Amino acid sequence: MDDLERRIELLKKSLAATWSSLAKSSIPADDKCQMRAQAKRCSEELRRCLLIAEAKQTREHARALSDQDGRTLPKPNFRFLLIGAATEAADPG
Repeated sequence: MDDLERRIELLKKSLAATWSSLAKSSIPADDKCQMRAQAKRCSEELRRCLLIAEAKQTREHARALSDQDGRTLPKPNFRFLLIGAATEAADPG
């Protein structure tokens, strides 16, 4: 697990703990306000980390595809036949 994955897991756990604490009614209003602000910052950081992870995965996928014979995708092998030419070839008489 790399640093980014660890950071994402830590942020997820932190958000879950914060929202769990906010659900308790015994917390003073000022503390709840601070906790919501922290949850917002944590959520923004998590979103940023997830975007970085997605971009990293996309780059790795593109690199893996480009390593295949120097092309990004394998070239399809299509054959196009004219309908008239196909029937003439099948019925030479």
